[in-house]
Amino acid sequence: MKIRILSRKSDLAVIQANEFGEVLLSKYPSLKSDYITKSTSGDIDLKTPLSQMPSEGVFTNDLRDELIKKNCDLIIHSWKDLPLDVGNQTEVAITLDRADPRDLLFIKKNSIQKINQNSSISIFSSSPRRQYNLESFVKNYLPFQIKNITFENIRGNILTRFKKFLDGNVDGFVVAKAAIDRLLNANQNDFPNLRNNLFLHISECLWNVIPLSVNPSSPGQGALAVEIRSEDTDLKKLLSELNNEADYANVILERKELQKYGGGCHQKIGVSFLNTHFGKVKYSKGEAENGSAFYEKIIYKNHNLLSVKAKSSDEIFPAELSDYNFFNRVEIENSNKKLSELKDKCIWISRESALPKNTNIDSSNIIWVSGLETWKNIAKRGIWVNGSSDGLGEDIECNIQHLTQNEWIKLTHMDAPSSKIKKVIPTYKLEKNKNFHNLDNKTYFYWMSSSAFKLALSEFPSIRDKFHFCGPGNTYNEIKNILGKDSKNLFIELSYKDWKSNILSSTK
Repeated sequence: MKIRILSRKSDLAVIQANEFGEVLLSKYPSLKSDYITKSTSGDIDLKTPLSQMPSEGVFTNDLRDELIKKNCDLIIHSWKDLPLDVGNQTEVAITLDRADPRDLLFIKKNSIQKINQNSSISIFSSSPRRQYNLESFVKNYLPFQIKNITFENIRGNILTRFKKFLDGNVDGFVVAKAAIDRLLNANQNDFPNLRNNLFLHISECLWNVIPLSVNPSSPGQGALAVEIRSEDTDLKKLLSELNNEADYANVILERKELQKYGGGCHQKIGVSFLNTHFGKVKYSKGEAENGSAFYEKIIYKNHNLLSVKAKSSDEIFPAELSDYNFFNRVEIENSNKKLSELKDKCIWISRESALPKNTNIDSSNIIWVSGLETWKNIAKRGIWVNGSSDGLGEDIECNIQHLTQNEWIKLTHMDAPSSKIKKVIPTYKLEKNKNFHNLDNKTYFYWMSSSAFKLALSEFPSIRDKFHFCGPGNTYNEIKNILGKDSKNLFIELSYKDWKSNILSSTK
């Protein structure tokens, strides 16, 4: 049996078709595949910005016509290119394992002086969603004093856009990380020099992975849609064995969310559903057609906590971050020197204080941080940050293996428990503060470290049976181990700010 696989003509589209073909043949070795390509109206018109094109399906409708005419058996699309309504003659049968849904921001190294001098930056992006989200991201998370941001439209395949970016006067370029990852991971026999050429482009830039919490993806970004004729029940049954049901369900949820606001690439709407070990996380952000802004960050598992509410701020700890003062952090002598000697490493920073002040970090290193506040504070110190675990914990994959093979090193305190990153440089030690709050009359707690929890529990044993919250990752794992059978009252919140808002919601 031969399966005729249709895709667009671009390198990325062909790579995606090959990705599907490899998965298909690994499951059904006796099958043969025939690859077909076709240009779409979106490929032919490279001048009109995508947000101004009259049809949502500019990259998919022409391919669907071929499928309906039975000139192929299935089509490999990027899910995000598909209109919300594909008609009743065809359907998306399955999706493969989803690639990274986040966006990458590249800034030319030779633009940095100009950016600093002018306090302004120009960025290539034709996406209203990206433009909407990047306005605040660029001003808050890059180590520059940016007052003015301008966006310019850009069209063409990835390498064409990258070259146009590097050869022109624009400072930045935004692109789907999944696209870059797939190009870098392409079979070198089929695409000679592609990886090397792309790495040469990347080497001329600083880059960071924009967190989903500040820049939710285009619905379906990173996922591949396999479209077949609705009447092809045998093919649908065969393909069902390849379906990633969890990723498929998330894409459908994202598209339904988009549909609430009208749908289409013309809108400033991003939505991402992410499966984690502690529940499904939803990020949505944008602007509705009436101009009203919305933002949502939810752990769906936490809907079970609707009854866990404080009556007043007197019941919670900390009521203010300034109350959280269990330790003084004392810099370890010579840690600054050790860090300045690091080269070609991925440095994971657990909190801002883990990076001693006045440390010179070599530019060959990749900087990764635990959360957004740490990112923001380190950027203010003039340090380029490449990405963040977005408050989801060290256990969540950073997914930058295609961009760098650097060894990981974690900066933390001297007595920190062991974690996923085994190589550690202690940069500070904790000294007990004698003047922290009395916790006996508190009921609801948010913990930012297991060290603070251990100390508090030793001083105030009565809190053991109260309600405890913390972020996912090492802190949660350690506190859960300490509580043992009592961990039924331990819950995850993505940040202190989220916890405080949720726990006090019934008092407003």
